[in-house]
This record gives sequence, structure tokens and C-alpha cells, in this order.
Amino acid sequence: MSNNHRFLVGLLRAIGLLDLFALLAVIAPRSWIDECHQLLGMGRFPIEPITGYLARSTSFWYASYGILLWFVSSDVEKHSQLITCLAWIMLAQGFVIVGIDIGEGMPNWWTVIEGPCCVGLGASLLMAQRPLKSTNES
Repeated sequence: MSNNHRFLVGLLRAIGLLDLFALLAVIAPRSWIDECHQLLGMGRFPIEPITGYLARSTSFWYASYGILLWFVSSDVEKHSQLITCLAWIMLAQGFVIVGIDIGEGMPNWWTVIEGPCCVGLGASLLMAQRPLKSTNES
């Protein structure tokens, strides 16, 4: 297994593991979510049912994505087209999230970290896959 191959597998698994931490928000008591919200400097967490629903369902979606990344990391050659698709989605997601963060008035530190990290990770996945694709094509 080449260094590039190991890097791609490791990157997919690291992103997947990070996304799996979102499961905590799915099962956390509302009081914990409120406390975290306040610690992040965003005030009290709104009490309307839709905010809890969106926070928990979005968190579960992130965790599901994490499981998908672990799955595709098990055979990066076999799943190369899916990995490419997911990388492009992650790249686009980063730019969209920056716009959402700005439009919703998220704290500057949040906006500077969240979207650009998605762009960087998506680009890293695409670059890590490049040598594998050229090896498979020859």
C-alpha cells in the first residue's frame, strides 16, 4: 500500500470519526445543547421544537456521513468514483456554508473555520485520490 493510499484512507477515517462525534448532539439532553450554545457565545438555545429537531436530525446526518466515509475507506479503489463525488460535494458545501454562516450572522471565528475546513478537506481528498486514479488508468 502506497503512502498516498494510506493518507487517503486515513483522511477518510479521520473525517468520518470527526463526523461521528455528532451523535453526541443526537442524544444529549437539551440542557447540554443549551450550555454548549452559550459557551460558543451564541446565547441561549431557542426552545422551539424545530430548533431541537434541526440540531438533532442534522447531527444524525453528519454521523451517517461519517459512517459512509469509513465504509468507502475500506476499499478506496472500488469506491473511487463515490469518493470523488463526496469530495466535490464537500468542496461545494464549504462555499455554501460560508454564505449561510454570513447570512445567518454566525460568529466570525465560526465562519472562518467551518466553510474553509470543508473546502480544504474536499480538496485534500481530491488531491489524495489523483495518484491512485492515474495508477489505475495505466
